Order: sequence, then C-alpha cells, then structure tokens
Amino acid sequence: MTKVVPISRDDELLGVASRWMLKLDEGALSASDEAALGAWLDEHTRHRELLLEVAVVWDKTDALARLADLFPHDAAADQVSGGTRHWRWAQGLAVAAGLAVLTISGVLLLSPGADTTPPTSDGASVTSAEYETAIGGQKTALLPDGSEVVLNTNSQLAVTFTPSARVLHLARGEILVRVAEDRVRPLSVVAGDRIIQALGTVFVVEITDERKVELMVSEGTVVIGIQPPATSPGVGDLLDTASWPPVLALAEGNVVSAGEAVTLSATDPVKRTVSADDVEVRLSWEEGRLIFRSEPLEKALQEVERYTTVEFVFLDESLRTRSLSGRFRAGDVEALLLSLRVNFNITHEYDGEGRVLLSGL
Repeated sequence: MTKVVPISRDDELLGVASRWMLKLDEGALSASDEAALGAWLDEHTRHRELLLEVAVVWDKTDALARLADLFPHDAAADQVSGGTRHWRWAQGLAVAAGLAVLTISGVLLLSPGADTTPPTSDGASVTSAEYETAIGGQKTALLPDGSEVVLNTNSQLAVTFTPSARVLHLARGEILVRVAEDRVRPLSVVAGDRIIQALGTVFVVEITDERKVELMVSEGTVVIGIQPPATSPGVGDLLDTASWPPVLALAEGNVVSAGEAVTLSATDPVKRTVSADDVEVRLSWEEGRLIFRSEPLEKALQEVERYTTVEFVFLDESLRTRSLSGRFRAGDVEALLLSLRVNFNITHEYDGEGRVLLSGL
C-alpha cells in the first residue's frame, strides 16, 4: 500500500534538525558549521525545539552536551542579544541533557528480616518475596546476600533464601542477575524446567513467547541443568530444602562462560559466541534503551512491542526486511515512528484498536 502524504513545513525543518544532529554525532563541527548552526538556531525558537527533540529521540546525550559547549557563557556576550540567546539556548540544552539521561526505576530491598515465613520441615528459616513488572516497567531487587536482580518489562519472579540455598523462580519475562559470590550457597534460577546455577557471576535469562529459555553470560561462568518435573516450583510456593534445585556438577556441555549465549528448549542446547557489542545490545534495556544494529525492521518492532501495548502491522510487506539501526528509548513509540518517518520515509496511522499501520511512501 502506498500513501501520498504532503510534506509539512515541520517535516522539512525536522529533516534539517536531523542532518545537524548527524553532523554533531560524527564529531567536532568546523568553524563554518558552528556559525551556520548558530544562525539557524537563532532564526526561530522552533528550530531549537526540533533539534532538542531529535537529540532526545535518538538518545544523543553526548551530542547534547557538545552542543551546549558551542555557546559557552560569556559575560560580555550577555550584553549582546545574540549572545544572550545563545547562552539561554545552552542552558536549555544542559537541562535537556540532564533529563535525557535521567531514568527512574523501582529499587526494592529484600532484607533478611522482612517477609520471613515459617521454617521449612528441617528447621531452616526462609526469606521470600515476589516481584512483578508491568509492560514497559522495570524493577531492581537487592537480595540479602548482596546479589542484585533487575526485572525487565512484563516479568514475574519469586525469590526464596535459606542459610543453605538461594533460589529465583522466573515465571515469565526477563531478568539480569548479578550474583554475589558464595562458594557454599550457589544461586539457582529456575525457568520452566531449566536450572541456571552460579557461584558469582553476571548473566541474563529470558523466557521467550515460544517458552524457550534464552541465557547470556557476560561475566564468569554458569552451569545449566534440568529441574525434575515433580519438584518444579510455582511462584510463591515454599518448598522443603530437600526438594529445592540440587547443586549442579560441572560437566562437559553444561557450562556457559562469559561471552557465550545458549537457547534452552526441548531439543539440545544451542550455544553461540557473543561479542562485546552483542552484550551491549542485549543489555541496553537496563538503561531504558533499545539498540538495533542492522536489524530487520520486523524483528526490531517485535522487540519494541515487548515494552508497549501497541501492535505494529505492515501494510507494505517490503518494509519487513528493511534494516534498522539506532538507539531508542524503550516503549517510546512516538519517537520510533518519528525516526521511521524522517529516516526511512515510513508513514503510519493508528486504527483505534491499539495497532499502528505502517506504509512506505
């Protein structure tokens, strides 16, 4: 489907603002570029607004900081109207840069004395808690041993601690786990019928829509195993220590090390190597961002849908394989649609039922 959409004055200015942001992101501007940019910014306040808008949409906080440096405060310049405008513009940029990097997430503390339940049958004290995030939400849980768990969008997790066991049961969604080292008490993540166990490391676990378990290790090593069906816990269940995940032994094929990822499903595990760039992309959600590097548009939008209730529909099938690169704020659909319009000539309309219909010009 092809739609003819007239280009508005704002669209033209948005294109200019986008080109300036690309120049800024590439590095230092020449003296002539600085003069031209300053003149363009002084033409109309809308120019400044659009440049700020593009900077926030593209998550170019470094560029925002450099842009503020173009017009430093000069007491003498304050006596000149143009200098005053530049200084006020720089102030606005500094504020915008601060807002752009500010993220808010819930930090929850699971202390040994709080949420303590009756002892298990063998007399061990049990500390437990449950955590859940809505679509687009994120929470950080600080555990009694010093470990940290970050829940991504639409996730559900139960945590159970005893003097001899550390167990996290992931019912849905995705978590990033930074494990405090404890040679006596391995930390076990149970996801479906899979056990992921570590003494002290950093890894991320996701249960996909296909009910596969995706594991990536960024530091240290973990051991993987299968949880017997009879003892697989449900969220909120308190189990006797005898039925908790066993301590897994190291064996060929069940160790996943830093820089490796594995897909755990009904078939044999599929392990692969991941680069430092892959790790950055995979964990970008912790900072409230999504990074795409030459990702097919269809796959990229499926990832975006995890953080919003919006569904994307392709009216133009050829758009599915278009390659998308960039950094976006997780869940910010309007920013993404703006980027698609400016950079890819992809238009959209809402159908009133939570779907965004995408077409190419």
